[in-house]
Amino acid sequence: MIMRKALWEQPAPVPPQKEDEPQPAEVIAERTRELLTTRGWCLWKCSNLGGEVIAVVRDENVEGVPESYPVYTETELEELCQDGVSEASLRLVHEAKKLAGAKVTTKVTNY
Repeated sequence: MIMRKALWEQPAPVPPQKEDEPQPAEVIAERTRELLTTRGWCLWKCSNLGGEVIAVVRDENVEGVPESYPVYTETELEELCQDGVSEASLRLVHEAKKLAGAKVTTKVTNY
């Protein structure tokens, strides 16, 4: 007897996209750029951080950022994502930011 998986156990169907339609990452990038330009900050829900929400800011001088989220500047994100940082390193940086308000300044490659 072959048992079929319940609907909730099956992968979600992925609708076909036209070649000229923006991909989800492109949509997120476009919306992020728009928000950083108009108000200086936006919130991201990060799957690599267990679904935690972070505040992305244009720079450290932006005002009005919700205080309950760890803050990452554009420069910090560029530094973190430059050479494909490991998920373990990203989580370590995130915990340091949450617990101590740490800032990303440069990447250490040999230690």
